[in-house]
Amino acid sequence: MPPRSLGAFLKAARSALTGPASQRPKPLTIVVGNESADLDSLCSAILLAYFRSHTPPHSASLHVPLCNLERQDLALRPELQAALSGSRSKSSTSTQGVPLDNLITLTELPDDLTAADTRWLLVDHNALTGSLAKRFQKSVVGCIDHHVDEGVVPQSDEGANAADKAPRIIETCGSCASLVVEYAKDAWRHLAEEQPDEATDRILAQLALAPILIDTTNLKSVNKTVDVDRRSAAVAESVLGVTEGKKAADTPFHSAYKSDSGYNRTAFFDELSHLKTDLSTFSYADILRKDYKEWRETASSGVGLTTGFSSVAQGMGYLLKNIGDRDALFDGLRTHSRERGVDLAAVMTVQHDEGGFARQLLLWAFTEEAVTAAKGFINANRESLDLKPWGDGQLDSTSEKGEWRSCWTHGTKFSRKQVAPLVRDAMKSA
Repeated sequence: MPPRSLGAFLKAARSALTGPASQRPKPLTIVVGNESADLDSLCSAILLAYFRSHTPPHSASLHVPLCNLERQDLALRPELQAALSGSRSKSSTSTQGVPLDNLITLTELPDDLTAADTRWLLVDHNALTGSLAKRFQKSVVGCIDHHVDEGVVPQSDEGANAADKAPRIIETCGSCASLVVEYAKDAWRHLAEEQPDEATDRILAQLALAPILIDTTNLKSVNKTVDVDRRSAAVAESVLGVTEGKKAADTPFHSAYKSDSGYNRTAFFDELSHLKTDLSTFSYADILRKDYKEWRETASSGVGLTTGFSSVAQGMGYLLKNIGDRDALFDGLRTHSRERGVDLAAVMTVQHDEGGFARQLLLWAFTEEAVTAAKGFINANRESLDLKPWGDGQLDSTSEKGEWRSCWTHGTKFSRKQVAPLVRDAMKSA
């Protein structure tokens, strides 16, 4: 059985991944979130890898939680460090937590690792993308996800050995972490009873709660929050000693940990939200890659098109006022897109303080085929997304030869999870 301590577990997982090829477990099981490497992906990967590694018969194979980003980009995610922190209790002298440096990133992924050497479990997505897809797509064996099923992950093999059987769970909800907790809660409870480790379980609980609360707006979003989010939050909060008003079935740790943890849901949510939305120390280069995804599609003309989506936790007004003016934004986005070979760039923002909550979408097409796709997307979705010009057209342009750019506000219920598939469909039709 792997180490019970989360810090020691991560150290063991890193050693298994980065050790000499002759000493690596074969196959090596790796758990990874999507390439945006947002809080939900990062926390879900750690949680699933940890619980699978500690649950017989899967514990026969240590699972490696891989952060889908380079090590230098961990610094762009201070909210993750808050989730990994130790006790929040004022009466406790313990400050034990897990530093970001303990996490395993793409920087540590060995160049000589092959698809034949590995088994991959996906969280918060169900189709590998980017460089990982080119190397390891054939080795994907399972997933836990809350996005649209892309039909890539194979169906679970009912005849597989229990130790090898991987989950294939794709279900709509606010946070992927909710599905991970739902999947692992019985194993978690058993582990807490057999090998109590209150400090580790409190950090695991925070890792679960952080994305659940952020992605459901403190469990208050009518459009995103569903029963599995509430149940999983209750499971995690029971680890932190919160049981009032909850059914025993939803609080499996009510008899294990009762001491004061210093946890307060609203205070934790406010702390995470502040850390996530404070972009004042970042450049456009940082912001555009902080929560980024890309896809490549083949247009009807046969041309391959790449779209890159950057999600930003502040509105356009905030960015232009606090990060850099219009020209700085354009320079940053053009450079970001050129470095990644992007044909159609999208920036989706969330406005908090400029006249109320709102969302904006900026599209910039750099090729004629991408212009066709972008305009096709607008024509097909203008009404359903409630698209309206933003900022008197100050970010719009058709002057660059073969390019096109425009920015809109859109319906507040539409995030990247809903908009990206529509853009991808438009690319296929271009």
